[in-house]
Formats: sequence, C-alpha cells, structure tokens
Amino acid sequence: MMEPPSAPGTEKPRRLLRCRPAAGSMIVVLSATSLLAVCTSASALNPSRPRGVAVVPDSATAHGPTSFYEPPDPLPPARPGTLIRDQIVTGVAGIPTDDTLWRILYHSRTIAGGDIAVSGYVVVPSAPVPRDGYPILSWAHGTTGAATKCAPSLFNALEGEGPYLVPDITKYLKAGWLIAATDYQGLGVSEGVHPYLVGESEGKGVLDAAKAARQLPRLRVSRTTLLYGHSQGGQAALFAGELAQSYAPSLQVIGVVAAAPATGLSTIVSVIGQINAPDDLAYFTLIGWTWSQTYPGLPASDIFTAAGALFARQIVTEHCDNGLVTELASRSSRTEFLTDASTNPELVALARLNNPGQVRTKAPMLIVQGTGDNQVPAPLTDQFVSRMACPIGDHVDYVHYTGATHDQIPFRSAPLILSWATSRLNRLEAPDTCGEQRDFSIKPAT
Repeated sequence: MMEPPSAPGTEKPRRLLRCRPAAGSMIVVLSATSLLAVCTSASALNPSRPRGVAVVPDSATAHGPTSFYEPPDPLPPARPGTLIRDQIVTGVAGIPTDDTLWRILYHSRTIAGGDIAVSGYVVVPSAPVPRDGYPILSWAHGTTGAATKCAPSLFNALEGEGPYLVPDITKYLKAGWLIAATDYQGLGVSEGVHPYLVGESEGKGVLDAAKAARQLPRLRVSRTTLLYGHSQGGQAALFAGELAQSYAPSLQVIGVVAAAPATGLSTIVSVIGQINAPDDLAYFTLIGWTWSQTYPGLPASDIFTAAGALFARQIVTEHCDNGLVTELASRSSRTEFLTDASTNPELVALARLNNPGQVRTKAPMLIVQGTGDNQVPAPLTDQFVSRMACPIGDHVDYVHYTGATHDQIPFRSAPLILSWATSRLNRLEAPDTCGEQRDFSIKPAT
C-alpha cells in the first residue's frame, strides 16, 4: 500500500490517501525480534563524526525494532524534545555517504499530555555549517501503517515498503538543510497503537524531533525550522504549525509546507462502511481501530462488527500497508463495519477535531497540490484552503501542478519548495494567494 518515493517518471502507485467519486458520495482513502546493535567507533568511519557514538549498519533493523527502540522503564520525566539516546546508521540507500545519518529516541507527549518516547532520524548535511548552525527541515512522512515495525527510521523493506526518506532528499541536503524526521507515536517504539491521522499527536512528534536534533553531540543546529509533510504528513505539518507557538516556543518556525495534505476528515469518515476495495478497507480499518484505542469515548464496538473488531486488532498491530491490503482482500465492508458507523456522533466529532485549519498559524504556509492526484484530489485541498485556512487569517501560497499525481507532487514541487524555503531564511515576504481577487486555486506552477 505504501512504497518509498521514486524519481519523477518512475513513481509506483502508493496509496497514502486516495479519493475518487462513487455513486452518490465521494470515497476518500488515504491512501519481531530484538537485535543487538553492533557498536564501533564513529570516528573510524568518518573523522567528522564524534567519538564514542554507537554505529550500526542499516541491516541491523531488517527484522524490526532493535533494543534501541526500548525506552527506559520507567521513563525518567523530561521536557518534550529531550533526547534519550542516539546512534549513527550506515549503508542506507539514498543517503549521501558524506552526510551523517542518526537514529534518535526522544521525549514527546500524547494528546492527554503523557510523557512518551518517540523515535525518528536526523540527516546532517556535509555542507559547511552556517554561522548560526544548520537550519532544520522537520519532515512528516505519509502513511506506512500503525504497527511498530512500520517506522521509517528502521530503514528496512518489510512487506515491500522499503526505506521511506524525504522525497528528493539530496536536494535539501545539498541546500544545507539538516533533516529531522519523526516516526510518530507508536511507530518504532511500542507505546500503544499509532494514533493514525490524529493531528495533535503527529504535530507534537514533528516539533519534538526538531528539538531533539539540536541536542546531538558536536553539532551546531539553529532554532530556525521549516515544517514539511506529504499526505498524512501534510496533516501533521499543518497541525505542527498550529501548535508551534504554544508547544514549541524554543523553535523559530519560519514556514509550513504541505504537499497534498490529508484534510477534510469529516468528509472522509462520512463514507466509512460503504466500500469494499481492499485498499479502501485498509484505510478505514486504520482510522477505526487506532481511534478506538486513542479516544476512550469511541469503543471499537461503535465502529466495527464483532468479527471486524477482532480482525482489525489482529492485522493493524501486525502489518504495514501492503500487508493490510493483502489481509483484507477477501473481506467486505458489511462484515467489517457497522452500517451506521459513519454517522456515529463521537466519530463525527473526532473527525472535526482532527480537521486542520481551525487555529491560525503564525508562520506563512506553502501548499502544493497536483491536479492529477486521485488519492488527495485537488477539490479537497481547494476546500481546505478556501473554506478553512484563508478565512481564519492564515498566510497561504497555494499552487496547483497541472497533471501531477499524488506520488509526483513532492518531486515536481521540490524546486519551488527549496526556493520558497530560501526566501523564508532570507526573511523575504511570502506570497499570499488568499488576498488575490480571483480563483487562487488555479495559480500556475512556478
């Protein structure tokens, strides 16, 4: 269901979030054992790397989370973003050999305020360090699943997922950005189930990853932070932007970038129980099960049939996206979901709660959308910009890319994102399409 991004022209279908019209409604679909780390001297691999830091090959996590992902028990209290441990990872395809890849474990918070450990990774460019330190690009990834083994920082190929890095990552590294990437709560670290499309949880993970990156040894890292996400990660970046002032005042967030973001969750849940395609069932199963484990007022019995709830518990905690689709191939909506699940008042209220665009974001925003996207269709993003973001006073530059698909949009838009980010670093005024006296949603790509 989810595959790593590839270069333009070679993109493989990746069901991060898919949306297509159906009769009478719009169907929206977003798209082990522990190994001991092999430690060596970091300086033996790269003189610029600090001595005494654990170094492991990417193959160490081929079978799932290692002991690195096991937080102290009990977890000593600490502020959100406090680094717990780190290690250097070598041999990951797509990471330039001159750059340094760190795996991190850090403190974050649940939506109830509980102190938890979250994992992620940081890539340090080989470019010279700016006077104020490397600026941070805090990346929010798209859907991988909700099982612990679906964490991008594992850099493995479980169930055909493959390493999931920032699309066109080398462009951002060459431009001098340090990349901090969260796995989100529940992926990598076994801390309950991953709260899929729960915006506050995702947003906190994104912000805390940036704070943790500033604590890595012998690195000079700036407070200057750009938030960027795609699909599910687009929702995460938007929520991180809304939370930044109150939750992470130590960061200087200069901009928020969302590529084909998951928005309009109220529309999405309105069609739960009305579809039968395996990938569609996988998406709704992720939402239904993880929300039932996240919100006490929404038991699984209010969404699933008895058999559906049992099956959801078994597969969501064991499989990533591709595995979920395989498991659901012979199932049907009527056996999985209650006929009135989509009108459940608690589910509808929670969908509204997780709609981004209800709190004004101080930093300027860039939103990019492909018109050929059948996973997050342009009209859904158009509505978010025109009916949610702009009316509350957000400063939005909204750009359509003609014909770009869901997978293509982060690649097609990379030059614009880099240019826009550089302008934010240089403190130039950001474009604002909300103030244009025309249909801003058809602004041509630049």
